[in-house]
Amino acid sequence: MADPKLIDDLAQRAGVSRADAEAVLEALGALVPEHPPAPLRQPVEGPGPAPSRSLPPAGDVEALIAAARNHPLGLEFLLNGDLSAVAATFQAHAFTVDAAREHLRGQAR
Repeated sequence: MADPKLIDDLAQRAGVSRADAEAVLEALGALVPEHPPAPLRQPVEGPGPAPSRSLPPAGDVEALIAAARNHPLGLEFLLNGDLSAVAATFQAHAFTVDAAREHLRGQAR
């Protein structure tokens, strides 16, 4: 049986009878697993692992750059356009757009 104070508080807050509040608590109690989940781990001090990044095949990057060169919006759009818009325009994955940008910026140096 649930704590009578908890039942009274729930009934008052929900604007229902004490019996209804008790029935709700019993139904919720039936949903709770027998063993509670493990507590959350404490944060680790210091920097975490570097995020993994999926690199597209080099052929995809070159194909995207070639498509941008032949597109009316050109390489400027590929380099500086909104990532989602560029990816949608050229039907390319965002990782491919990022890799193409890095490649082009590396050539400019």
